[in-house]
Amino acid sequence: MTASKGELMLKKVMMRLPRREAYHNMATGQYMRVILRLMGREDLEPKLMWHHLSPFDYHDIGKAFLDPDLTEGHTLYTKDQDLLMMAHVDYGTGVFQQIADIEPDARMFCTAAEEIVLYHHECFDGSGYPDGLSGCDIPLLARVCAVANVYTRLRENAGGLMYQRTIKESLDALKHYSGTFFDPDIVEIFVKGTTEELMEKQLVHQLDIIESHHFSF
Repeated sequence: MTASKGELMLKKVMMRLPRREAYHNMATGQYMRVILRLMGREDLEPKLMWHHLSPFDYHDIGKAFLDPDLTEGHTLYTKDQDLLMMAHVDYGTGVFQQIADIEPDARMFCTAAEEIVLYHHECFDGSGYPDGLSGCDIPLLARVCAVANVYTRLRENAGGLMYQRTIKESLDALKHYSGTFFDPDIVEIFVKGTTEELMEKQLVHQLDIIESHHFSF
């Protein structure tokens, strides 16, 4: 089947991302699936799919429009660089607004993707961006993505001042910021479920696949 204009647009933008960032988007989407499964909400994704695509896999797509110097693994930014970096949520939202305009059957997919892209840096205590939303005013999928996004970053070997955290260190970091950065209920479910399944050796293979798989575009 020939790809539609919207699919081609999405692929073209993703190909502009550094491979490391493209992988991070996909790995975060995989952890979103893990969290939703642990929450008993795995039914959400099939309702939001468009063709073979999931809205879970594009939270940082807006970074494709940033200066490459901002996406080269820095961990500390100047105030001006911070503002430039924050704009990636607006750029990413714009991608899905354009797709929705030309692909009427993609509206549910695009609406979900826009919510994830725009709000995954909102914090549960209201200290995030772009709108300073708090608590359950932040869309559910964005709250799930916030946890998955940070966990993925911690588990990656980002270089610079970042180093690859162990699973325990990463889960401990999520617990430390539970109720401030993250929805405490989501953190509790993810930490408890991951710990139990790791102890039972049921999740290890899935985590290994997520973190070792190389995605191609």
